[in-house]
Amino acid sequence: MLKFLPALFLLAATAVFAAPPEPPVNNEISRLADTSVLTSEHEGYAFHRFDLNDEDGRPHRVFVAVPKAAPPEGGFAALYALDGNALLEFLPAARLRPPLEQLPLLVLIGYPTERRFDTAARAWDYTPPGPQGQPLPDPVAKERVNGGAAAFLRFIERQVRPRVEQLARTDAQRQTLWGHSYGGLFVLYTLLNQPQAFTRYIAADPSLWWQKGLMLQYAQQALERLERSAFSGRWMLIQKSGRADDKRPANAQQAAMLARREEMTRAVPPEAAAQLAQRLAGHGLSVGYVVFTGLTHGGLLTKSFMQALGQAAQPAQPALPLEK
Repeated sequence: MLKFLPALFLLAATAVFAAPPEPPVNNEISRLADTSVLTSEHEGYAFHRFDLNDEDGRPHRVFVAVPKAAPPEGGFAALYALDGNALLEFLPAARLRPPLEQLPLLVLIGYPTERRFDTAARAWDYTPPGPQGQPLPDPVAKERVNGGAAAFLRFIERQVRPRVEQLARTDAQRQTLWGHSYGGLFVLYTLLNQPQAFTRYIAADPSLWWQKGLMLQYAQQALERLERSAFSGRWMLIQKSGRADDKRPANAQQAAMLARREEMTRAVPPEAAAQLAQRLAGHGLSVGYVVFTGLTHGGLLTKSFMQALGQAAQPAQPALPLEK
C-alpha cells in the first residue's frame, strides 16, 4: 500500500436518439435487462418505476427501491446509480450482501428500453461538452454524440430528486453517486462542477481515455478554480479494473470501434486514474483509489455496484474501503 496523502490509498486488488444503436461488441451490451425483481415479492425493497423527460424532451426511466424498514431519524441513505436497467438483475434478496435492514434507498436511472443499456442515450447524458460548451462526436461510435452532462445533472437535481423525496425522506449527509465507464466520467464531472450535489462519489473504471484525456484537462482546470472548502465532507472512490477484456469483434464495424477506442487509450498514460486520485487528494478531498487486478472492465461493474450497496449506508464519515 502506497500513501499519497493520509486521505488517499493506492491498493492493488484483485443525431443522439434518432440513429439506431450500432451492433454491440459483446452480449453484455445487447442482451435484455432482467427486470423480474420489479414484479417479484422482495423482503428488502419495495420497487417503484416512473418515466420522465428531461428539459430537451429526452426520455428516461427511473427505478426507485425503498427499503422495507422504518427510516432512520435522518432519513434513508440514498444511492443514485447510472445504467439503472442493467443493475436490476443484481437486486434479488438472495444476492444482497449488506444486512437487509441496512440497505440504502436506491435510485437507478436508466432508459425506456428492454435492453440493459441505451448506448446512444448514455453517450450523450454521461459525457461533458467540449471546451467551448459544444457537443462532440463520440470517439468510438461516430453515430453517437457527446456533451449532455450538464443537462443530465440538472435533470437529476430538478426532476429525479424531488420525485424520490416524495416516496421517502433521504439523509442529506449520505447521498452517493455511482457510475461505471462513461458513467464514471459523469461522476467525475459532477464532483468537479457541483460537488455539493452529493456527499459521496464512486467512479468505477471511468473512461479517462475519452476524447484523448479531455476529462483530465477539465479536472486540472476545476481544481485551479475551486476552493478546498468546496470538498468539505465529501469523499471520492476511483476504482480501476486490472485485466484486459477479451473482446472479439463480430464484424468490421465492431473492429473499427475497438481500434478507435485503443487509439484513444494510448493517448492517456496508464497511470492516469492514479494520478487523478492523487491530485484530488491534494486538494483536500478524501480519496480512495483501488485496482482490481483480476477483473475486466465489464466485470468491475458488478463488483463495484455490489460494494456500493454497503458503502452508501455507512455512517456520515465512513472509512474508505480497502481491498486486498
